[in-house]
Amino acid sequence: MDLDDTDRALVDALLEDGRATVRDLAAQAGIAVETAERRIDALEDADIIEGYTARVDYDALGYDVTAVVRLRVSGSTEAVAETFEEYAWARSVYEVTGEDDYVLIGRFRDTDDMHGKVAELLTEPAVGSVTVDVVLDTVRACETVRIETTEN
Repeated sequence: MDLDDTDRALVDALLEDGRATVRDLAAQAGIAVETAERRIDALEDADIIEGYTARVDYDALGYDVTAVVRLRVSGSTEAVAETFEEYAWARSVYEVTGEDDYVLIGRFRDTDDMHGKVAELLTEPAVGSVTVDVVLDTVRACETVRIETTEN
């Protein structure tokens, strides 16, 4: 699907407020409500908009430790990748270039929780090594990326 500036404006408006009404989205994009509804449906059908979700303050829920977990795989990376669904603590998982094969961003209640859950990774036969960096301070996290229009 080729996006035009109107589609990009709708996506940006949804990124800013995923609970905005279609009327509000249409106003921000400068289009009619019916046009906004049709375009949002098309963006959903094209899987450009994959869903809507809540942003959660994990600290407020007692998940006080954030860690960057790096894995080196000694066997099949596919075999390890299939197990990541089992690790609910891993909020993001990336296959990367460089010395490591995967980088996981995890949230934990405390360091004991982190140690126990990360240690489970070492039981995977294909995992060669695990390195953990505890985040000291979050400078910026989960920020949306604005969709560039041709006017930018």
